[in-house]
Amino acid sequence: MAVTQIEALSGKVLCTIKNFSKLNSGHSSDISIVSDCKWKVQIYPKGNNAPDQLSLYLVVADKERLPNGWSRDLKYSLSVIDQLNNMSTVKSSLSLCFKHKFDAKVWYGGLSDFMTLAELHDPVRGYIVNDTCVVEVEFTAPPAVPKNQVASLMSIRTDVKEYPTAYAFFVEMPGLKLSDIKVQLVDNHKALLVSGDQEKVEEEKGVEYVSTERIGNLSRKFVISEDMNTDEISATYKDGVVTVTIDKLEANKSPKTIEVKLA
Repeated sequence: MAVTQIEALSGKVLCTIKNFSKLNSGHSSDISIVSDCKWKVQIYPKGNNAPDQLSLYLVVADKERLPNGWSRDLKYSLSVIDQLNNMSTVKSSLSLCFKHKFDAKVWYGGLSDFMTLAELHDPVRGYIVNDTCVVEVEFTAPPAVPKNQVASLMSIRTDVKEYPTAYAFFVEMPGLKLSDIKVQLVDNHKALLVSGDQEKVEEEKGVEYVSTERIGNLSRKFVISEDMNTDEISATYKDGVVTVTIDKLEANKSPKTIEVKLA
């Protein structure tokens, strides 16, 4: 059985696929949560309707659970790693500037003729070493949103209040447990991300879901303004609402004298 190991890097994800020669058809590797959605790499070692080619795609992993009207613009690149030279040497000519819109109907992007099988299995090139292939996915983060605007997977109501000494963000996360909620500083501490993960589906005998918009990943993202003190943040959860408070930086501070000591 082929074994895949996933390693998340800064802006990149490496998928290490072992026992590559034993793959007969398409192989999927879950990789990460990017732009509020789970993704996976889909690789066809003998081509997807493309003889003598390696087919490689980026695919939405949980497309069956996407809410109505969901779509994402994502810029990314796909690479096969040259393990002998420890570098990415095969990239789609499109992927370096490739921006693909994913939705419920178009839920994958990539190339059926990513590279020839002869090139893939050339022992000098190092793409297959010890029956292992390494695929790299590099994501380009979406552009920052203006202050007090958000990027979210589902429509979640929020309020933002400015007080004399602090900002307060109120984000509705109904039906979640405290352990399901995350409050994070992201994008080099330039943005505040409030997210919740509600993945469990209640199974009822003889009952099937027609649609499920209450289950999935919920998130709201806010840009941190220059007058916010990211060292002074607190968060509480009550009655289905997450409240995040960020103190303001002190304005017009008086001069501070630093003592100079003899070295």
